[in-house]
Amino acid sequence: MQRRPRQSVTTNTELLQDPPRPSIPRTELPPGPSELPLVGQAFRLRFDLIGLLQEAATYGDVSTVSVNPILIYLVNHPELNQQILVTDHQKTGRGATAFETVRWMMGDGLVASTGAFHLKQRRMIQPRFHRRYIEHYAGAMTEISSRKSRQWQDGARVDMEQEMRELTLQIVAKALFDIETSDVVRRVGESFAETDRYMYLRLTQPPFLRRFLHGLPIPSTRRFKAARAHLDELIYGLIRERRQSGAEGDDLLCMLLQVRYEDAESEEDSGMSDELVRDEAVSLYIAGHDTTATTLAYAFYLLSRNPEVEKRFHAELDDVLGDRDATLDDLPNLPLTDRIVTETLRLYPPFWALGRMVFEPIELGGCHIPPGVAVMVAPLITQRDPRWFEDPLEFRPERWTDEFRSELPRFAYFPFGGGPHQCIGEGFAWMEAKIALATLCRRWRADARGKAEIVPRITIKVKGGMPMTLERRR
Repeated sequence: MQRRPRQSVTTNTELLQDPPRPSIPRTELPPGPSELPLVGQAFRLRFDLIGLLQEAATYGDVSTVSVNPILIYLVNHPELNQQILVTDHQKTGRGATAFETVRWMMGDGLVASTGAFHLKQRRMIQPRFHRRYIEHYAGAMTEISSRKSRQWQDGARVDMEQEMRELTLQIVAKALFDIETSDVVRRVGESFAETDRYMYLRLTQPPFLRRFLHGLPIPSTRRFKAARAHLDELIYGLIRERRQSGAEGDDLLCMLLQVRYEDAESEEDSGMSDELVRDEAVSLYIAGHDTTATTLAYAFYLLSRNPEVEKRFHAELDDVLGDRDATLDDLPNLPLTDRIVTETLRLYPPFWALGRMVFEPIELGGCHIPPGVAVMVAPLITQRDPRWFEDPLEFRPERWTDEFRSELPRFAYFPFGGGPHQCIGEGFAWMEAKIALATLCRRWRADARGKAEIVPRITIKVKGGMPMTLERRR
């Protein structure tokens, strides 16, 4: 298949060269969990990452964790979160070592790129995520959610995480590629699930080991490359069709083909290459369906375990919607629905941790941070901190009053990140989650028997799925 060459702009791989790790005696570092010789906390990184971060946060607003050869500074304070993500973003970036596994799948898309290249791409794509554009997809969100609701059976036992993943895959497939064929969407979802498992597996391994294993024809690597090849075949085929038709359409793929570099030397070279369009499309697809699926699944789970909130929620839906599905125009009249989604994202932020590599020295909470170390901000940790949230482990949507929002520090709640790398599809995700939740819960409630346990992947997942029993509302 013939592909257009990349444009003559600095690429992600040229920008990302990690500085060497500095040699700092442990006695001169901020405190942190005890470590093993040579490997540091590498084993807990692999098998108990969230527990490791929770323990590290007890040592203060800045603590350290060593997972040789990487030294990580964990930050847990709104002002310091803002410093990393916004104020000092030019001194930090997405490191080559940490993000190499993501780039195996997403290439130079917005999720994995950094620096001037990322800024240039974002400035081109951002306008198409303005509210007036994404509202165009609200009808599809309602229609696909209603279809899912009609497919459910009273008393059926389902994996709610899988159900919500199927739902959001269909919505994003429609918005991004204008695809509605269920078999195609299903196979795309299976491919993404395989690549997600593989990327996290390699991410938790030492760099030299992950690169060695990635080059071997072992089963996990073969499955990953086969899944990626399947997606590439589909996406490059769609790109070819759109180019032949003049890229006329309302889907986001056509938008990617229509954007133009203002500083291009010629009109022929002013657009993105097929390869870069593919990278951006894959990034938008993965980020677009994964985050909302997790949010919806945990919303069902939290409502099931908090019957008084669920009762008030159903009353709001009955009062506003009656016997019809939710639409974009209904959202201003569904304040509890908004608060439920907000509180779900507080307890279970899909982007549970955000890492950066330090390229220039910075001062962080009175600590000198040298180049060559990683800094991590963790919404999952900060958003459960009792300094900012009373009864932080309790599901309390009613806390989100206008007064509470105005007094809350800006980066005490940041489920979609912040700064130049803030999730570009945040507005799409908020609209999708509220429309889908209201449409599904107008007819249904779900009963969760067990306790959902978080599994950290690229985004958070649920260990063993989320089995729930469907109950039709009478």
